[in-house]
Amino acid sequence: MLWPRSFVAQFIYLLRSLSHLLYPDLCLHCKRSLQQNSPFLCYACLSRIELVKWREKEVHHLLEQSLNKTGLLSSSVLYRFEQGNPVQTILHELKYKNNRSIGLYFGSLIGKEFERKQLSHSIEALIPVPIHHRKRFDRGYNQSELLARGISSVTSIPIKTVLLSKNQNTKSQTKLSKEQRRENTIDTFSVSDEVKKYASIALVDDVVTTGATISTICDVLKEKNENLQITIFSLSIANNNS
Repeated sequence: MLWPRSFVAQFIYLLRSLSHLLYPDLCLHCKRSLQQNSPFLCYACLSRIELVKWREKEVHHLLEQSLNKTGLLSSSVLYRFEQGNPVQTILHELKYKNNRSIGLYFGSLIGKEFERKQLSHSIEALIPVPIHHRKRFDRGYNQSELLARGISSVTSIPIKTVLLSKNQNTKSQTKLSKEQRRENTIDTFSVSDEVKKYASIALVDDVVTTGATISTICDVLKEKNENLQITIFSLSIANNNS
């Protein structure tokens, strides 16, 4: 017997509602119960996050300053990062708690932001900021690649992980100064000659703090292809680049 689609949909919704009632999902930051249509963060925590789309020009200028480069083609960033706010919790869950669905979900939001801008230029490839193979083995995944997969699910831009690789397992940059971060990224990345085939790519990262990593990557990409146009996609950007 075939059940009507409307009945099946209502039955699935009922099961999800019952499951949510018995085993409510909790906000990753404050641990309050989540509404069914609000994944990962509750409404109160979402209201604490500053969406940077209202300050796109300011954020783009901040990116150019942190990268020490002008002429950055475009950028799509979701949130401002601050110590102790829900964005920090999201990033921690993404990087260290094996919560891969976060990357796919917020990556799709980045993709929607990019499509909302309706820019005239096209992007030929998404390049996730790579991590060293040892770190990937320990973690099991690259968080930037998860974000790229979410972006690609919305934009259909292909992901190219072979264009860029990290050849040194550098120490964590969390507690390093801006200058120390730049020194920590010297001679860290390798670029495939295949990048010469592309006119426009987008780098995908989880957070831009001082911009040291992204700046180094831009440099090595431009060494291979000086005419390459680069866009930055990121989940978050720090309030300052000190």
